Amino acid sequence: MFRLKYFGQDCCLAQSPQLYKQMALAGDFERVFEIGPVFRAENSNTNRHLCEFTGLDMEMVFKDHYFEVLDMLSDLLTYIFKNLEERFARELEIINAQYPFEPFKCVSPAIKLHFKEGCAMLKEAGIE
Repeated sequence: MFRLKYFGQDCCLAQSPQLYKQMALAGDFERVFEIGPVFRAENSNTNRHLCEFTGLDMEMVFKDHYFEVLDMLSDLLTYIFKNLEERFARELEIINAQYPFEPFKCVSPAIKLHFKEGCAMLKEAGIE
């Protein structure tokens, strides 16, 4: 958290909802999804660092392997991208006319690599 003045008093903005999501899991929820503002006290001015943005967060219990979480995220993102294209085709055309972009590409199910496999692929591509 970081402090700032708010109506003449010190206040703190949470940097993420992590604590609240974990508390919900401890309260026997198996999945918690949250869309909301995120604040960062980063002293940077680049297009890769934002001090304030809307975040999509998920916390989830998994029973056997963390791939359960990856599968859930894969399904969620596939659902979002598919529905954006179907439900908001007109709006995407308008945006694309002003800010051209490539169509969404989302492979379902998601490709999952173990770290060693990813490193081997990078090495084969000439990247150390």
